Amino acid sequence: MKNSILISISVLTVISCEIKKGNQSIPDPFSPKEFVGKHKARVSVLGLFHFSNPGLDSYKPKFSFDILSEEHQKELDMVLDALEKFQPTKILVENPRVSEDSVLTASFKGYLNDTFDISKRTSETYQVGFKLAKRLGHQKVYASDTEPLEWCGVTMDWENYDEEKYLRSTGNLEKSRRYDYLKKSRFEDSLKTEIPLKEYLRFINEPSNRLKNHQGYLTELSLIGAGDWYNGADALARWYRRNIRIFANTYDITDLQNEERILLIYGSGHVHTLRQMFMDSPDFEYVEITDYLN
Repeated sequence: MKNSILISISVLTVISCEIKKGNQSIPDPFSPKEFVGKHKARVSVLGLFHFSNPGLDSYKPKFSFDILSEEHQKELDMVLDALEKFQPTKILVENPRVSEDSVLTASFKGYLNDTFDISKRTSETYQVGFKLAKRLGHQKVYASDTEPLEWCGVTMDWENYDEEKYLRSTGNLEKSRRYDYLKKSRFEDSLKTEIPLKEYLRFINEPSNRLKNHQGYLTELSLIGAGDWYNGADALARWYRRNIRIFANTYDITDLQNEERILLIYGSGHVHTLRQMFMDSPDFEYVEITDYLN
């Protein structure tokens, strides 16, 4: 029985939406339209550097940037003018959904009623998310990130762990450092203090720059512990898992029965991975945010 099934499968050739068995065409009952949503939601991801950087990334910013300064507030207004043209129906921000969505909702309502002051709050959640949502007449800003996850590597003495020494011992130091991503990070870090905010955001959201950010995870992180304890690969899997959860939250928040325009506001490192998921989904049409940052 098993062999007969395999033989039957092997003689079926799928060409476009037509199945052929030898010279005979077999009608395909699953036309493309059955795998496309009633309304494809238009979705875009704005990649940002964190205005209030928590220092959780491997690269620690060396150049200060005060989003609350008069100059940068004027530049921010220009960014909001540009984003407003996308006319998002929902704005999703990089805050944990389970623990912070209700708090975020209350804060935004307070902001609309002038009882919650964001004038001293530097996070992009407030400076971009709240301000843009208010301009558009929204009644809610959505927390869409996942909760922090525990390290998913092996149990070891982390306090005495020396990554460079370990990579040297496995012969992977040169291979993992063959591209100078540190130099790239330093350049981008300094650039944000040299050009207007909208121009800088257009630069870091360009597809080629997003790809370089993503490649850093693949060429540096994945090699750590390869063939041994795979801590780098596990960390990379955790990164993908986080983005898949963000995608799942977005899917859940999106009303598939109506024409939605979803804007996610996240650290720029997320954009490449999230974009791929939205591009592959039958229910989303991805829009490049750079189309609006010109």
